[in-house]
Amino acid sequence: MADAWILHPDYRTPPVPADPDVVPGPWRHPDCGQVMNGTYERRRSGLQVEVVTVWYGHALSHWHGPRMPRFSSPLVSAWNPVLAQGLVVDPRAPVPYGDALWCDRWIAEALLYGRKPYGSFTLPADEAMSWFAKSGGTGLVYHAQTNGDLVRVVAGTAERYGRLFDLEALIADYLEALPPDLAEPEAAALEAHRRHSPALHYILSENAEVRFARAPLSVRGLTLGYPPHETAARIAAGTLGA
Repeated sequence: MADAWILHPDYRTPPVPADPDVVPGPWRHPDCGQVMNGTYERRRSGLQVEVVTVWYGHALSHWHGPRMPRFSSPLVSAWNPVLAQGLVVDPRAPVPYGDALWCDRWIAEALLYGRKPYGSFTLPADEAMSWFAKSGGTGLVYHAQTNGDLVRVVAGTAERYGRLFDLEALIADYLEALPPDLAEPEAAALEAHRRHSPALHYILSENAEVRFARAPLSVRGLTLGYPPHETAARIAAGTLGA
C-alpha cells in the first residue's frame, strides 16, 4: 500500500480564491475530506516518490521521480515550474492568477524575493521599469530587450552555484538515483558549475540563452529552481520547461 500524502509547506503556494464562484477541485484529504492545497508527496515502490501540487483541490502538476533525500534548498520548489509555466493537469481547471501575463509577473517577483535563481519574463514597459528599480541591491543581473510596448527580461543571481546550493549532496543524490551512464555526465556538469553563477554563465556570456538551452538537464533544472527529483525523472526524455 502506498504511503499517505504528506504536505510540504511552501510560501509559494497560491492562496485559496476569495471568489465564491470558483468551484473546488476533486483532490481531498482522505482522512477528513478537507480540500487539498499545497505540495504533497508520498513514497512509492522502487525508491520512487510521487508529487502533486494542488491549488484549491485542482492538481496543477502530478509526477513521479526518484527519491533524492540529501539535497534541499529554499531556491528549489515544486511550485517553481508550475507557476512559471502555468501548468494544469486538467486544462478546464481554473488557474490561481487571472490575466495573460500572470506567469511573467510571478517569475519577476520570485526573482526579486529570492524564490528562484534565474528566469525570463515579459512585462509592459512601465512594469519592467519598476522591476529594474526594485532589483537594485538584490544581486540580480539582467538583460532586457524591448518589443513594442513590452520588455523581455532574462535575469539571474550573480552568486556562484557552489554558494547557492549544496552541490555535494545533489551530486550524491544523482549518482544514487540514476544509472551511471545517465548520472555521471550530470554530476560532472554540476561540479563544473561550482565556480560559475547563473548571471555570469547564462546572462553575461556570449550567446547566453543558447548556451543555457544546451546545458545538461541537471544544470538547467537547478538554475530554474526546479526539484531535482522531477528533473531526474525527465532526463531520459531530454526536455525541461523554461
